[in-house]
Amino acid sequence: MSFWTKKYFDFYLLCYALYAYLNKGIAYSFLVEALLGIGLLVVMFRFKQLEIPKERVVILLIIFLGINLIYMGRGFTQYGIINVIRDSFLINYALFIAILFLFRQHTNYLLKGIFKIYALYPVIQLIHFLILSYLPHADEFMPFGNISLLHYKYGDMAVHLFICTLLMVTGKIQLPFRFTVLNYILIGYLFLVASTFSRAGMVCFGMSGLLFFFTLSDLNLKKQLLYYLRFVPIFLLVAIPLYQLTKTKENFQGRKTGITQLTENITSLTATEKGSTQSDNNVWRLVWWGKIIEYTFGGQYFMLGKGLGMSLAVDDDIDPSTSDGELRSPHNFHLNLLARFGVPFFLAWLYWIFLHLQFFKRRVLSPDAHWLLCIFFIFLVNASFDVYLEGPMGAFPFWTITGLLYIELFFTPHSKIRSA
Repeated sequence: MSFWTKKYFDFYLLCYALYAYLNKGIAYSFLVEALLGIGLLVVMFRFKQLEIPKERVVILLIIFLGINLIYMGRGFTQYGIINVIRDSFLINYALFIAILFLFRQHTNYLLKGIFKIYALYPVIQLIHFLILSYLPHADEFMPFGNISLLHYKYGDMAVHLFICTLLMVTGKIQLPFRFTVLNYILIGYLFLVASTFSRAGMVCFGMSGLLFFFTLSDLNLKKQLLYYLRFVPIFLLVAIPLYQLTKTKENFQGRKTGITQLTENITSLTATEKGSTQSDNNVWRLVWWGKIIEYTFGGQYFMLGKGLGMSLAVDDDIDPSTSDGELRSPHNFHLNLLARFGVPFFLAWLYWIFLHLQFFKRRVLSPDAHWLLCIFFIFLVNASFDVYLEGPMGAFPFWTITGLLYIELFFTPHSKIRSA
């Protein structure tokens, strides 16, 4: 690996760590966009060295990027340049895959760094959460825009906790026994915290865990996982009292830590009672999603969608008081694509996802491709309930994982990914 390639990957890992550890608080630093810009310049200068697999999932992505470019041109004639570019990153973050393809011989270096990031994730998030909860005015430090550096979306936390758990059970993160036990206890504790403030995070973690287990072809690992399940109650016996001792102020939705809140979150997943925060939070999303389906599948935006540049919340007449901060796009990445690009694009996107499901049916799916594929899907599940893949907090790790998955599937005859 050359000196400058190593420096670029070190910058890549620094960005990954900052966005995993700090989340939304670092989003407006534009570090990821700088990383992408530098990487694309290198791709341009070394374009002849770039090898692109002739696989349907990759070809479809190239088509999506081409359509997105056309829509950017269309948007520039109607809306502000900044807003059009902002919306175009619905797709443009996928360009990270081209950078990874160019440097695919060195992605083990990147992976080992990611393993180290997640080995520290539970401890750092515990410190992060305690500082935010107990230090007065800790949330007033805003170096990047009008948002606290410590502001964290708990649905996103559940995604990263799942990745950490998966890397530990598959042996990619290897720690001394006492630190392994500590990490599992902290994962249990932080999962309870994340589930308190995000029902989507709770659902994502559970669904992705089941997906990993039931698609696992390694019978020995499956038996080990069933054996490890015996120890879950022990970890919870430690995690639950710690959680009960944690007292935080209510968030903007009126939620705070406690078993009562957890119980309400679980029961509210199908709640229809009017007046509750959880029920109301379900209703405005469903109303908005219904509007999008109506004016696309059954309306004038069937073919081309509304395009890039406008705030869908304003254009669709959605009350901005239903969300903290600026409400611009629906809390569902897939329906965001439907609203902006129309039904044909949306169906092609669903087909792209379906192609990834088919990878589970491969007779020879390496263990590394399997866990990468499961992580790929937890991002998509979380993006179905929140504004996630529209911004760098979700899109940067998602497209990184997708690129690494493609390298494992299309360039690596046998897995060469080593543990940290």
